[in-house]
Amino acid sequence: MRRSVRKNIISIVMIIVLTVCLFSDVVFRPGEAYGYTEKTGVVDVDADSYLNVRNGVGTSGTSVIQKLKDGTVVTIIDEAKASDGALWYKIVYQGVTGYAISTFITNIQDKIDYTEDADFEAYLNEQGFPESYKDSLRALHTKYPKWVFVADHLDYKWETALVNQSVTGRSLITKNAISSWKSLETNSYNWDTGTWYTFDGGAWCAASKELVAYYMDPRNFLNDTYIWMFEQLSYQSSFHTKENLEQILKGTFMAAGTNLVKNDETGVDENYADILMIAAAKSGVNPYHLASSIIIELGSKTPSRIISGTVAGYEGLYNYYNWGAYAHDGRGAIENGLIYAGKTDAASLRPWNTRYKAIIGGAIKNGTGYINVGQDTLYYKKFDYAGTPYTHQYMTHIKAHESEAKSTSKAYSDAVKTGSAIVFKIPVYKEMPETPAIKPTGDGSPNNCLSSLTVNDYSLTPTFSKFTTEYTLIVDKSVASVEVNASAIISSTKVTGTGSYELKDGSNTIKVVATSENGSARTYTITIVRQDIGSGGDNGESTTPGGSTDVNPPSSGNEGSTEKPTEPETPAFSMSTSLNINSNNTVTGIKPGATVSDISSTVTVTGGSFDILGADEKVKTDGKIVTGDVIAGKDLTGNYVSMYTVVIYGDVNGDGDITIKDLLTLRKYLLGTAKLDTAYLLAGNVNKDSNNVTIKDILVLRKQLLGSMNIEQK
Repeated sequence: MRRSVRKNIISIVMIIVLTVCLFSDVVFRPGEAYGYTEKTGVVDVDADSYLNVRNGVGTSGTSVIQKLKDGTVVTIIDEAKASDGALWYKIVYQGVTGYAISTFITNIQDKIDYTEDADFEAYLNEQGFPESYKDSLRALHTKYPKWVFVADHLDYKWETALVNQSVTGRSLITKNAISSWKSLETNSYNWDTGTWYTFDGGAWCAASKELVAYYMDPRNFLNDTYIWMFEQLSYQSSFHTKENLEQILKGTFMAAGTNLVKNDETGVDENYADILMIAAAKSGVNPYHLASSIIIELGSKTPSRIISGTVAGYEGLYNYYNWGAYAHDGRGAIENGLIYAGKTDAASLRPWNTRYKAIIGGAIKNGTGYINVGQDTLYYKKFDYAGTPYTHQYMTHIKAHESEAKSTSKAYSDAVKTGSAIVFKIPVYKEMPETPAIKPTGDGSPNNCLSSLTVNDYSLTPTFSKFTTEYTLIVDKSVASVEVNASAIISSTKVTGTGSYELKDGSNTIKVVATSENGSARTYTITIVRQDIGSGGDNGESTTPGGSTDVNPPSSGNEGSTEKPTEPETPAFSMSTSLNINSNNTVTGIKPGATVSDISSTVTVTGGSFDILGADEKVKTDGKIVTGDVIAGKDLTGNYVSMYTVVIYGDVNGDGDITIKDLLTLRKYLLGTAKLDTAYLLAGNVNKDSNNVTIKDILVLRKQLLGSMNIEQK
């Protein structure tokens, strides 16, 4: 009886619970904590990486159940701390629930509804922010009302700045990035091999103009994670406090009470926060930036050996900001960084043989080299507009200012962010597009060039070249059809338009299309004219009144003769010049600064003519002759039958003159940071004592520039 009553009570309770669930917004999930407000998050990892979603909190004893790409939107339903103290989010994506570390999920916040703020709206207008900036700034102002946004109106048009920031070598991206992130410009991509040239030890490629545009457009980074690339980095004593700095250093190897640094001036051991405040005052650099820079460069928990003072051969040297620390000359980054630290430079307190001097001196170098000359944000340290614009970059990695901004955001506590009047200096260009630049996403080979294009055994005009897309061909009326063949440089490129074609009288147009893996197409057009080549008539048939056809009508003086008059012989093609024609099909003996007119007067052609072609394979009619130009002889039918590439010794960069630029180009080649095509490599062999460019050629070129010798062009 008692058991029956108990069962009835349980049944009644279950009915009540189910009723509550049916008629309320509460959804009970086993094992979940209640009261957590769901949030929206966005996965933020590198394009070639994934965020692991695990079946539990932390990496120990858990397994990966899902991998999410950059930009994936997830719902956060809970959060928990792992055993190491790291914050993990419980997320839901496409019905799968798991845990992911919070470090790689951004935009974690409930939607904030902006309430009209007349004063802030007036301020935005006063600053001159374009409309496309304002929505993002309104959202930031709502969350951080103390923040100050300054519009820095640059005297540069957007497109002009973009072109200059996209110059090969100025902005780099990892070589394993997707194809649309890598440049196809000259010296960036080798169309003959379908590969990208690499820089800085072979790990980097030139960034595409589209990718540069995305990372250069300030509007793509006006959120609470990346706004820090616009933080003003100059020291402001009224704002930058030791207390806030200690919050940034908390949990790192520089936290208060964990490690001390001897103050060389007082002899007293002090906390890192005290030393960094001294560094800020002496250098004029924001101490929060100094702290985040050290964390980014060296690590937060176990710092790089570059500040250990115990590296063999470099004992007692320290380099807190990784100045000069990159691999080159057969040495690793740490060794080169310590070599840099050991040099003498009174202005930056080198040699950095104490921790105090390394922290203070490195900060001074940061200030004098960048921040105090106008490159006073992470953005401007990457995209330089101070002094000689575009040339003075702290970093060539196109994403560097983004990653440093993200690290800075993590370094600042919520208390620092919400309680401080932080100043953000945001660039505004002239004639900006109405909408922000979009990050490119395409992948696959971009190579849509042909390696060959033929029509039977005929010669096309002009001679085939992968970048030339317009060709002509004249065939006799007796030719009823032709066979078009083509091959692509890259096997994955799809070629259409080849095969047999029936020809009609007159003009026939044939299009061969090469489509690359990434979908870009290049169309090669062949115009074939079918006519009676031996006739002078309009339709290819000349008839006499008697109805017979005369290919060569008799001329006056031999009327009635049945013999054809002797045809004049077509002179064979030949070309002579006072210049040197070499066995490797190059032409030398041209003085720097010589013009097209100068060279034309030295060339004599029989049975044809000649053109001078530039690097773009177009005919040059004026201007200077430069290394890489081609003197191309053509016969009476217009076909090129001889081609000689111009080599001007010393003109290594192909501008026709011998200047310091050529010396720098040759130096980069010898250091392995630049490639030279054959003609330019030959131009660099100014010493002419071997087939290779060596340091001796650098010395000869230097003497030429100093005026102590003239390079012999013969």
